[in-house]
Amino acid sequence: MIPPMRWCAPGYERPLGELLRLLGDAAWPELPAGFELLTPARPMRIVMRGSWDGPGPGERVGIVVKWQRADTLTDQVSKRVRGGKGVREGKVLSTLTEGGVAVPEPLAYTDEDADVLVTRALDGLTPLAPADEATRGQLEEVAALVSKAHALGMRHRDIHAGNLALHHGRPVLIDLGGARIEAPADGVRVKALARLVHGLLGGTRRTQRARALRAYVAAGPGMLSARALRDLAQVIEATAQIMRRRYRRGRDRRAGRTGKHFEQFTSALVARGVRFKDTTDEAIRDMASAWLDAPPADAERLKTGGAVLRAGPVVLKYYEPVAAKRRPRPLGAFRRAFALMNRGVAVPEPHVAAARADGSGVYAATWIDAPDLHTFVASQGADENLLLRLGRTLRLMHDAEVTHRDLKAPNLLVAGDGRFPIVDLEGVRIRKGPVSWKRRARDMMRLDASLDLPPEQRRHVLRGYYDVLPGPPISFDAWTARVADLSVRKRGPSGEPR
Repeated sequence: MIPPMRWCAPGYERPLGELLRLLGDAAWPELPAGFELLTPARPMRIVMRGSWDGPGPGERVGIVVKWQRADTLTDQVSKRVRGGKGVREGKVLSTLTEGGVAVPEPLAYTDEDADVLVTRALDGLTPLAPADEATRGQLEEVAALVSKAHALGMRHRDIHAGNLALHHGRPVLIDLGGARIEAPADGVRVKALARLVHGLLGGTRRTQRARALRAYVAAGPGMLSARALRDLAQVIEATAQIMRRRYRRGRDRRAGRTGKHFEQFTSALVARGVRFKDTTDEAIRDMASAWLDAPPADAERLKTGGAVLRAGPVVLKYYEPVAAKRRPRPLGAFRRAFALMNRGVAVPEPHVAAARADGSGVYAATWIDAPDLHTFVASQGADENLLLRLGRTLRLMHDAEVTHRDLKAPNLLVAGDGRFPIVDLEGVRIRKGPVSWKRRARDMMRLDASLDLPPEQRRHVLRGYYDVLPGPPISFDAWTARVADLSVRKRGPSGEPR
């Protein structure tokens, strides 16, 4: 007997019915033979890939199975009221497939015995290039793809680069678990585009965002004048900024309480501690207590004075006591690190922070085997592309409402993947509103004054910073003159980097 299904592609009823019967009888999270996980198993969802019988004799079809379960009371109520997640996503895929939007082809979905969505597997998927490195054609194709999906009524509350991929060089929407189909709307969906700016285009150049907006409008609502596009871009940017602020502050608070990703702990030595559960196990709590007593015997001192040490794959930073009722500095560094990560700013990934009753303690993060910017420039110099990327990275930091009062070359690493992780978090401040251009100039002055490069090369950093949308309220010449004037004062009469 074929198990009941909400929908199934013609010809697949019997073979996929057998798969659903197998899943219904299996103990969670047991995978059928021949299947492998595509993403780490989670308490409420398993995504796996394998092959299964097709409609024809001896035919085998590559499939992806998203198997959900309602493990919380909220999910159980939602399933009763709104139906299973597999059914909701399957309906979105069916609508988009019929409308000619590139998505995985749905083969079956049900929420009867098991909550399951089955799609045809896409071979040869590759990740999207970072938005700042995407070609003009790739950027325009992604914008047109999303525009067509919006025109069919798709609403996606959490669209980001992980929801898209390249299939034989063409963009495809691959994860639509957070999408819904609503009545198609005329014109441009400002909130939808603001989510795209937040999730896909953070830190990109203004020319790239303008091209993406033009391609989106051309593929959907129709052509707009240059003035209308500029006005629309400003409205979208303002809306995206509001969304970003809410998103960041909500995620920042997670590091201060025990939950899915973080654990607050205490011990005989540790008055307050927190660990990142995603990258550590419980054993690190005892290790943190031991580190409080004394650093590992084989630890290598990285800075004069011994406050920063490397112990194998981690870096340990020790802090002095603080005044009563103030947050211990190790916990402050831990929270700042995650606040930066939430904003897309690169930092060594935090592992644990532990503090005694007097606020002294230790903070541990991943060791990144990369030279700092000062050492890199001294040994290899710096080409224009690297300096432009550096400028765009720092613009992203300021646009994310983060400042750094000690932003200098020794505190930035030059990682092989094109990032510039910040390794000293003491000067980091998380602002509650936009960073003024006066404050931005002071931060950039400190970096400019610390770079041992001629003025024309340091200017590339400011150019990369300036050429990110939204445009600054001052001209590029005025911007560079302001930073240069502050930098001259910082360098002093000798003109040497400081």
